[in-house]
Amino acid sequence: MPTKHDGFIKVQLLRPFVDLAMARGCAVNAALKRYGLTRTDLRDPEKAVHAEIIYGLTNTLAEKAKDPHLGYNVADTFDMKTWLPTQDAFENARTIGDYYTRFLLNVPRQASSVRHKLTVTAPHATYAVTRTVQTHQRPVQVEGFGMGLHIRTLRHLSHAHWQAELVHLETPFPEALPKVSTGVNIKHSNVSGLSLTFPSSWLTLPVHPQDDRPNRPSTSVASALQDVSIISTLRTAARPLLDDRTLTEKDFAEALGLSLPRLKASLRLQNTTLPRELKRLRIDVAKEMFMDATYSVAIVAQALGYSDQSHFSRFFRSQTGQSPREYRATLNQN
Repeated sequence: MPTKHDGFIKVQLLRPFVDLAMARGCAVNAALKRYGLTRTDLRDPEKAVHAEIIYGLTNTLAEKAKDPHLGYNVADTFDMKTWLPTQDAFENARTIGDYYTRFLLNVPRQASSVRHKLTVTAPHATYAVTRTVQTHQRPVQVEGFGMGLHIRTLRHLSHAHWQAELVHLETPFPEALPKVSTGVNIKHSNVSGLSLTFPSSWLTLPVHPQDDRPNRPSTSVASALQDVSIISTLRTAARPLLDDRTLTEKDFAEALGLSLPRLKASLRLQNTTLPRELKRLRIDVAKEMFMDATYSVAIVAQALGYSDQSHFSRFFRSQTGQSPREYRATLNQN
């Protein structure tokens, strides 16, 4: 525990927030100073501060980055294999149930402001996080981070078994999630904390299914997440820029805080390119928006940088084999 009193969190857990804010071009030193912290404090494994400071600082960083979903975006991009609460679980867990057990046991060493509980029944398992302290600062960005963390984790660990519609998330801060979200069922809750419910059968799934194949080297979940981290980071940084078709590849690289040659080299290691990933992202965003019946094809086209609806429709068909109207019709059949 950081201290013998409830309500404290280790400062080093803030590093992913600060790193992403810096990548967005924010001057983080002033924000840290406002809450009595320095960047040196982020490297101190023993320093802990009250949750009031953590909540206030993360909300301030979101304001500076002009990103109301900063916490969620941090969770979608940071390296989980080096983050202390998840490091052991990703390196050593053998099943999803083992992962959550390891995570549950490790979290109290990093924060005393929350209580974690895994409840298992025959049809469902629920991982719940309950806040133990009341603060003046609303934990909006921290809650967004928690939701993003657990959705991302469960999606990766469940592999081919992932079905977003079977996952239910309850939170008092649904506004911390992007409007175009991940497909899981979101419900508003008055409880201080969040809960994630999914099929209990998933708990028995191996997190290294490829280890069972003969003559195939094992690959840890942590390594797999590292492999896709550059793509996840790109998708997060590029999403709010999709409506501007005048942007160059260099502009997208700068949005990540990388040089264009370095970005291209990183993507090349994943056997992909920037144009290919931007096409994929536009299709994914389009599909997500089409799930909301209030979005017309014209609105979706405009959000993705197409002033000509017919041009967008041709692009969508070339990538999916269906027109936007045909794709939306398949959604209505489900």
